[in-house]
Amino acid sequence: MPLQRTVFLVSALLAFASPTSAQESKPPLPSHFPAGKEVCFGRVYGETHLKLRPGQTVTSLHIFRDLDPDQNTEDEPQTREELLKNDGDGSVNVSAYVRFKNRKGIFWNTLNCSKSADGHVTRCSIDCDGGSFDLQPRQQSLLLTNNGFVLVGGCGASDEESENPVFFSPGADDKVFRLEPLPLAQCTAIKETLKPAYAKMGMPLRVRFETNEAVCYSRSYDDAHLKKNPQQTVKRIALLKPAGGKDVHKDAPGYDLAFRIETRDGRKFTQTAKCYPDRYAYTCPVKVEHDTAKDFYVTRAGDTALMIRDRAGKLSDFFGVKLGDDDRMFRLNASAPSACEP
Repeated sequence: MPLQRTVFLVSALLAFASPTSAQESKPPLPSHFPAGKEVCFGRVYGETHLKLRPGQTVTSLHIFRDLDPDQNTEDEPQTREELLKNDGDGSVNVSAYVRFKNRKGIFWNTLNCSKSADGHVTRCSIDCDGGSFDLQPRQQSLLLTNNGFVLVGGCGASDEESENPVFFSPGADDKVFRLEPLPLAQCTAIKETLKPAYAKMGMPLRVRFETNEAVCYSRSYDDAHLKKNPQQTVKRIALLKPAGGKDVHKDAPGYDLAFRIETRDGRKFTQTAKCYPDRYAYTCPVKVEHDTAKDFYVTRAGDTALMIRDRAGKLSDFFGVKLGDDDRMFRLNASAPSACEP
């Protein structure tokens, strides 16, 4: 599933706000989003409801104000205090989770909510014209009016996400939803299901890369393996985080990682990519000048291993050599720095 896709301007706006304006700002819907508290609203629609509304594609819709920072991401985790500072002073951040009857899986995005100019509704929106929905209180419930918003794709999306976008269109029966207050456990469970399996496979790579020492992962494939995988061109592959610290760019602690391969015919290729954390993975570009592109991924694969994931087949362009269909996933093991030498 999609990895973190939305960048908010909230911190920047707060930084330029005067002390008086900051003190006067109030969080929207304080009775439904109490200061410093997590909340979960949602609804699951049964067959009877959906039969009466044949134009409704949504089978469940939840919004979650989550103030529990995930310490397991590759992004540098925020503290609860930092989350509270950027959430509640005139706005709140929520995650919207949507299931559709004609699609498998849960689709989601994060939105920032604040009072509209006329103060009549609370508008939750996504940067880069990613769309919005409006919230209005209905006793203990919330009435959500869907204006159309991005669930997959949009600003900061990978090529794969951009090629398979999901936009929550406000159709005739997908326009207005009444959401009820629910136990936090329901929204937390949805959040947990969205984590990829490798999120639980060992300590984050950011922890392993933090050292000033060189960090090497490598793998060599014997003749028996290559015989079973005739479409694999790579005989040896290595990833090196050189000695030295991280490079801070756009508030993201990225690393210049060196990738080396040796093909079956003995040719050797080396390329460097500036890779940045994106939720539970590091994303890497094919071209250095496109340093924020998400062309292929590096993820954890256990405390002493990592995985290079190239679902889109970008490594051929990266190394400038034609690779096979079996050259999309590589599990590398922690090795001595010498194993990463050319």
